[in-house]
Amino acid sequence: MQPEHDERRRHERVAFEEKGRFLAPDGSEHPCSIRDMSLGGIAISSDVPLDVGAHIIVYLDEFGRFEGDVVRSFDGGFAIETTISGPRRERLRQRLEALARGEKIEVSARRAFARYAPGEAGLEESSVLTLADGQTMPCRIIDMSLGGAQVAVENRPPVGTDVSIGRMTGRVVRHTEEGVGLQFTEVPERATAFSRPFG
Repeated sequence: MQPEHDERRRHERVAFEEKGRFLAPDGSEHPCSIRDMSLGGIAISSDVPLDVGAHIIVYLDEFGRFEGDVVRSFDGGFAIETTISGPRRERLRQRLEALARGEKIEVSARRAFARYAPGEAGLEESSVLTLADGQTMPCRIIDMSLGGAQVAVENRPPVGTDVSIGRMTGRVVRHTEEGVGLQFTEVPERATAFSRPFG
């Protein structure tokens, strides 16, 4: 009995509300909110009924992208089982523990938790940065959130320059050692944005 108890403790659910969007198996996109989350799964509030076993992709601005299968349904939503590992799992564990303690996360910490590496989201690092005048330059995505990205690029466009990367549009808000920081001005609503928003 002890191993089961330890497993439950490792996957303790933390209740909080976080807005997000999910991509259903049929390719449709829907708004949702989170009821609770653990290292092993997410309970999602949604008006869209899904069958047990359905595979979905969920985007949360503060936590990033998750994939999982529906393991149960309930009145007003469903729950998915997720599997994450490595540094991202540790960041999620720290964030959930802080939320469980009722701690207020400072803006800088929220941004750190919100960002994730392309590999963690199933995306390619290599992309192309396009300026408003049509000029293009190869770039490498360092990390991203739904609100912005850190991009390594050889020739840094001036701060304030309107750019696009994949299907995301935005502007340069700062220069970094490796390239530029981008703030997105429009997040695409098409379902394909879930799988390859930067490709």
